[in-house]
Amino acid sequence: MAESKKDQKTYLQDLLHFYFAPGMRSIATTFYLVVFGYFAFYYIDSVFLALRFLWYIAFGSTALLGVAFLFSGMAFVLCLTLPFSVSLYSIFVMHNIWSRSSWKVTGKWLASAVVIAAAFFIIMLTDEGARAAARQPVMQSFVEDANLTGRI
Repeated sequence: MAESKKDQKTYLQDLLHFYFAPGMRSIATTFYLVVFGYFAFYYIDSVFLALRFLWYIAFGSTALLGVAFLFSGMAFVLCLTLPFSVSLYSIFVMHNIWSRSSWKVTGKWLASAVVIAAAFFIIMLTDEGARAAARQPVMQSFVEDANLTGRI
């Protein structure tokens, strides 16, 4: 028999129950949610900066800047959006590891440690990559127009 609509949990309810479950596990999961939620909130500004850069390219006078600008700009946009994406995805992947997988507990702990380490590594690497791309001479016009000299 099919469950009634009231008995079915939505994915968001299931996610919230995972992070705010009663018991000792809730301390660790809530801390994890706060850390990666903060990263997502912090790096949402970078997503808006990437959109601003794309707007600058589309409507600015950058049509003849060359291949160096293309590759620096591509690296800049990717490195700006990846920390936000990784932070947000880390919130959902931990829930999937612990709630939906049929692994043993040691496998879940190992996968959790790999996810945390990989997320921090990717966030740090791409944050520094965005700064390195913005320091390129071909990007100076955007950096000055966007008043980013203090951020890089």
